[in-house]
Amino acid sequence: MEFRNILSLMFKSPAKLKNEQERRIQFLSSSIFLFIFFYVLSYLFVGVLMKLDYFPFFLSLYFTSILANYIGTYYWKVLDEKYSMLPTKSTFSYSYQGYVMIFVLFSPMFFFVMLSLGLTSDNFFFGLGGAVALVYPILGMFIRIKTFNDDSIIIPTGKAVLPDKVVLPDGKELSSGKKEVTETVRGFGFMPISYWILASAVGLYTVGRGFSGIQLHFTNGTPSLEAAIFSIFLGLLLQTLYLFPDKLNKVVPIELRTKKGFLFMFILAFVLVGVSQFLIGIVTILTS
Repeated sequence: MEFRNILSLMFKSPAKLKNEQERRIQFLSSSIFLFIFFYVLSYLFVGVLMKLDYFPFFLSLYFTSILANYIGTYYWKVLDEKYSMLPTKSTFSYSYQGYVMIFVLFSPMFFFVMLSLGLTSDNFFFGLGGAVALVYPILGMFIRIKTFNDDSIIIPTGKAVLPDKVVLPDGKELSSGKKEVTETVRGFGFMPISYWILASAVGLYTVGRGFSGIQLHFTNGTPSLEAAIFSIFLGLLLQTLYLFPDKLNKVVPIELRTKKGFLFMFILAFVLVGVSQFLIGIVTILTS
């Protein structure tokens, strides 16, 4: 097979692979490509810039991505039949629930990459906190996959009563009464990528700080263990807020499934981070 064909197969969506041979070629070629790419990335980012041992980072990044790639390639049909991976209402390459499943496949990568950074930087709890902050929203979106799906794009705006007509064989229309229909518009929906980024950002500033505080407590004696645990639970609580946008949508004065609604959630993330840091600071002072 020509190199050009191999290259085209390597970046082709699993949904477009026709047979076992194409799946095998894609998996093997992408495995080689990812080995080179992740090795260079690990060496430059961790080894050169951070001046840490880059090999654990590389191993965790490479093998977890290979696992995700294998499942996504060879079990695509199973995933598609159960979760409808291809879009039905969204304009993206995959459906919203499809992106949730892609996140699930790569969640081990997020977890072990952060853990390896913590180990190589002699701050295990920092790595553990980062891992929890990144993976918790993914598990939450998977559990609530019926919320983070393509159906969230369609927003009902009200009901309308229309005449219900029947067309007879001779072409005449016969009115059979009226019917009530729901009027809808297309919105942004609960896009999993966007909500994961916001939830992770909030978590890194709170959950990550809490786990780092545990290590600092056992090495320096400050902050207090109570303050560190409070930071973790507060962070998880704030992250959970982003896992229930459908519930929050019922109490806020704006439709969260629109772009303006997402902008509201974006600004809210900054507010929550600021408030959380203030509360953590207060608890730290009170328990010191």
